[in-house]
Amino acid sequence: MSLTRRTVLTAAAAAAAAPAIAPVGTAQATGPGGTLAAESVAESLPAAGSDAQHRFDLRAEPVDLFGKEIRLTQGRVHQQVAFDPVTGLAYVTQVISDGRQLADEPAPVPGGERDRRGDLCVNEVAPDGTVRAVMYLRSVGHGGGLGVEHVDGRPWLWLETDADPVTSGFAHGKRIGRVAFAPDAVVDAGSDRIEVFDPVPEHSAVTPSLDVVHGRIGVRTGTSGVGEYRVYDLDAFKRRVFTPLYRFPALYRTQSWCLYGDLVHQNEGAAYGVDNPRPGNSWWNVYDVTTGQMIERRFNATALDLSHRETESLTVRQTPDGPQLVFGFATQEPGPRRMALYGITSTTDGTGDHVPWTNLDYDSTLYTPNSGNYVPQYRQQGNRIDLHLRLSRADGTPWTNGEKILTLPPHIRPNRTQGMVGQVSGAGVSDSLTVRWEVLTDGSLVLFDQRKLTGWIGLDAGFFTS
Repeated sequence: MSLTRRTVLTAAAAAAAAPAIAPVGTAQATGPGGTLAAESVAESLPAAGSDAQHRFDLRAEPVDLFGKEIRLTQGRVHQQVAFDPVTGLAYVTQVISDGRQLADEPAPVPGGERDRRGDLCVNEVAPDGTVRAVMYLRSVGHGGGLGVEHVDGRPWLWLETDADPVTSGFAHGKRIGRVAFAPDAVVDAGSDRIEVFDPVPEHSAVTPSLDVVHGRIGVRTGTSGVGEYRVYDLDAFKRRVFTPLYRFPALYRTQSWCLYGDLVHQNEGAAYGVDNPRPGNSWWNVYDVTTGQMIERRFNATALDLSHRETESLTVRQTPDGPQLVFGFATQEPGPRRMALYGITSTTDGTGDHVPWTNLDYDSTLYTPNSGNYVPQYRQQGNRIDLHLRLSRADGTPWTNGEKILTLPPHIRPNRTQGMVGQVSGAGVSDSLTVRWEVLTDGSLVLFDQRKLTGWIGLDAGFFTS
């Protein structure tokens, strides 16, 4: 079934009622250029819900929010998106383009310099997908976290700030900043226009996610698979009381993430390429913040036909049908990048949900699973990795002692060799029905048995990455 085409005009009328969303100020209804009035938005909404366990059904068919790929003001990949809870306008971060010269700059600035300093553009996007206004923030970070609250008639942005310049690659902010969106403004980190919060002084890569519905703010530390999530009460955070309600480790490489109630949604994935052929490697990971456990890991099969499909933004906003999980891909390569956004409103009660099994790569010319139920697979819960397989040699020859069966992906390799006990077929075996396995630090999964067995061998066991 093709994706339903839905414009952001429908979604813009879906913002949350001002009293429920903006507890720290009085939301106003004004806004130039066709911004939806707050009163009309509020009247279009059902009563705001506050279910902290609200669970999106990641198996549902998403809707295409714009009905097209959107061109923003910079030619760079968009990083994160967030929505004003009153007007419904979208705000999108990008690193400033190569060769762009701002009003107070004496000459154009190379893109690599923007990367190393952490210079961002924030696009304000109208319901038809056009950019209404932009704001520039220099030396703040990479733009991977973004939240919007509406206070006293203005959108206030929450994002990373105070990035230390790097010699190569991308600079990331080490603190959280709050700044009023102002069209055409150029604001530098350290300006008194940015209110600064420093919840984790010992870290250098910090991104926020704002959950105004439940009065919380989340903070993620770490730029890749090694990191941590912390969840705070928003009012306490504003008073600089940085005692987290919850904290737990982050798993997998992260492109974007968002907090909503008691759940953190995280996405991962890279663009199509030689090392990542279609259908790609875009995954959702869902954590229960009250336990720190990953409760769902699911492949994202949305818009597989995009010519360039790079997993990027992830957020939650309010709609007339309830909260909506919004996620996006950066598209178009080569040339100026574009943004495609999709949304899921359908829910699930989570009954029977668990961290699903993920297939492992193996040489199918050498090994044959006993059935589709015994294809090599793994699942990860914290630092525990469970493995599952039952294989026969395709040519019927005996298994060899020390035979390497497959290689585990980097993110689930242990920091030391670990042993496990597996099974063998009972046919023709008169002694022990077990075999020894080892998983090595380079990811090798190795079988040890000197009996030259010819039946199937199996493994239903686990190990710890650390």
